[in-house]
Amino acid sequence: MSIYSRYGVKRVVNAAFHLTRLGGSTLTPTVLEAMDEANKSYAYMWDLIEKGGEHIAEKINAPAAWITSGAFNALVLAAAACMVGDDPETMRKLPHTEGMKNEFIIQRSARLLVYDRSMEVAGGKFVFVGDENWGCTPEQIERAITDKTAGIHYAYPAMRRSTICPLEKVLEIGKKHGVPVIVDAAGMTYPKDVQSKFMEMGCDLVAVGGKYVGGPNSTGYIYGRKDLVDAIALHSFIGAEAGPNEQSGYYRSLGRGYKLDRQEIIGLLVAFDEWMEMDHNKERFQPAWEKVRYIEKGIKDLPGLKDARIQYYPRSGEGTGYHTIGLQVSLDISVDETNKLIRSLREGDPEVWVRNWGRSSDFIINAINLQPGDEEIIVQRFKEIFG
Repeated sequence: MSIYSRYGVKRVVNAAFHLTRLGGSTLTPTVLEAMDEANKSYAYMWDLIEKGGEHIAEKINAPAAWITSGAFNALVLAAAACMVGDDPETMRKLPHTEGMKNEFIIQRSARLLVYDRSMEVAGGKFVFVGDENWGCTPEQIERAITDKTAGIHYAYPAMRRSTICPLEKVLEIGKKHGVPVIVDAAGMTYPKDVQSKFMEMGCDLVAVGGKYVGGPNSTGYIYGRKDLVDAIALHSFIGAEAGPNEQSGYYRSLGRGYKLDRQEIIGLLVAFDEWMEMDHNKERFQPAWEKVRYIEKGIKDLPGLKDARIQYYPRSGEGTGYHTIGLQVSLDISVDETNKLIRSLREGDPEVWVRNWGRSSDFIINAINLQPGDEEIIVQRFKEIFG
């Protein structure tokens, strides 16, 4: 019996990912204890967010950082800052940006749909370049820059595609023309030095989701150029409430609705410290691989999987691949049949969710978020379906 059952909801065994729709991450006892302590007293939120951002920036060798309510909010605020900076009169007009520098260049073949709409929420207008299938050249990006260009949006997870104009080249173009590059690197938190490397590359702004450092699902942060981060602070929910001079209402900030609790901010900061200090191989990867091999042993000989191809993810059977450690199962059935099987895993109590995009006949059993005993539930459910 879980707390969810009190309200008619089933618990989920998360063998999928740090999915927002499943709640993001598992908070450690240390994080929960810190949040409970923060709940017992109050703090001036401008100071908390400002000092918290300085703490993050120092750890990753960034000029500045600001805590936000998720990576999407970080990107909204980044777009606002790149368009109008810290001018209070122009800030009042957002998201109405007619006559302003309001265009954001984005490669057609390097989109994270839904997420890049954050630029539009603030009033930005997309200028698409390149081809969806054949990619984009540096020359196409450079030709798209005009006196209305406010920034270049770069979806970092798309970089592994060979047809994408690489981030290094985009940064070179941005610097040449004085155009900031906003990087959506929401999940780029491991290896631990990756955030410092973004700064070494010369990224102007980089957005991160707090769940990817073990923080609350509702949190995030953005780091980079100090002038832009300072403007982001004014566009944020607390910029509208306080600002650096305690002028409540002076900055009619677009980000007023993206509120955070003091407990969430403390939870993020403590989780961030744990993330940067922990031995990930010992504390996260090894326990996950032990669960993977338990699951592998329990399901590999099931009759319903005799024609399936089961392999490790990553293939090496060690380390991690973008917050994923598990088994990739490929089935010789249609996509519709695969989706039906995956849905059947959710029919029990607790539900079992695996990683699948609904467009192929394979799925991943991801062990990175499994709690002790979850691996046994997974094996039992697979026996019921594939036995």
